[in-house]
Amino acid sequence: MSLRRARLVLLLALSVAAAGLMSGCGTEQTAGLNVVSIGDSLALGVQPQLFGGDRATSQGYPRAIADVLRKQGRTVSLHELGCGGATSGSVIDGSRPCAPKRHTPYRNEDPLTSQLAYAEGLLSRLGGKPTVIVLDVGGNDVGSCLNGGAISTTCIQKAGRNLRKNLGTILTRLRAVAPTVPIAVLDLYDPFLGLWQDHPEGRTQLVKAHAVFLREVNAAIDQVSVAHGAVVGKLGDAMQQSTPFAATQTAVPAAVTAVCRNTWMCVNAPLVPDIHLRGRGYRLAAQTMLRALAPSLKRLGPA
Repeated sequence: MSLRRARLVLLLALSVAAAGLMSGCGTEQTAGLNVVSIGDSLALGVQPQLFGGDRATSQGYPRAIADVLRKQGRTVSLHELGCGGATSGSVIDGSRPCAPKRHTPYRNEDPLTSQLAYAEGLLSRLGGKPTVIVLDVGGNDVGSCLNGGAISTTCIQKAGRNLRKNLGTILTRLRAVAPTVPIAVLDLYDPFLGLWQDHPEGRTQLVKAHAVFLREVNAAIDQVSVAHGAVVGKLGDAMQQSTPFAATQTAVPAAVTAVCRNTWMCVNAPLVPDIHLRGRGYRLAAQTMLRALAPSLKRLGPA
C-alpha cells in the first residue's frame, strides 16, 4: 500500500470513529416506541437469593410494561438504565455503585457519568421518536431509616426532603431535553409494615412511621411529579397504603397484607426478609404505571 493510500485509509477510519463518538452510542435500538427506564433496583426486578445477596431478574416493572405493550402489537425498544442501590441523589451525581453489580452504559462515577447524565444524552439522541420515560427513586433514601430494630421518623422526614429536592432536579433536567415526552413516576410502598406480624411490641411505632412515610415521601413524589407535568403510578394505593389502621386492631391491616403478599418482607427461615418486590409485585407496579400512562400512550398511537 502506498503512503498516500495509507493516509487516506487512516483519515477515513478516524472520521468514522469521530462520527461514532459524536453520535453518543451507535448500538442503541430505537425502533417503535422507546421506553426509557430510570431508577433503582425496582427498575431491574432485583430479588433476594436463598443464601443471601440480591440478583437482577427479568421481572422488573419496565420489562413487564414492555411485554404488555408488545402484546398490544407495538414495537418497543426498552432502555434499562436502572442501578440497584441508587438513591435519588446518586441518580444525579453517580456517587453510589450499583448493587447488585451490573454493566451499565454509563460509568456512574461522577455527575458527568451518572444515570441522569446518560439519560439526558439518550433522550437528545432519540429526538422526536415516540418515547415514554418511567422513573422510580426514593426506596433507598428511606431504606436506611430502619437501624438497630428501630425506625427513625426523623430519618424518614429527611429522606422525604432529599427526595423532594432531588426528584425536582431530575424532572427539571429531563424536561429540559424532553419537554413533551410523557413521564411516569412510581410512588412507593412502606416496606417496614412487613414487621407487623413478628413485632407486635413495635406496632405503635410502625403506625407513626407509616403516617410520616405517606406525608413526607409519597406526598413529595406526587407533588413534585405533578409540578413537572409527570403522572404518578400509584403503587402505594394499589398496595392499600392509604387505608387507615390502628396499632390496637386485631385484624391484620390491609396495607400489611399487601406488603407481605407483594414483597419478601414476611418470609420464614431460611429466607431473610427483603424489601424487594416479588414477581406479582413487579407486575402490579407495571399495571399501575400503564394505567397512569394510558392517556399518553393513546395520544402516541400505535407504534
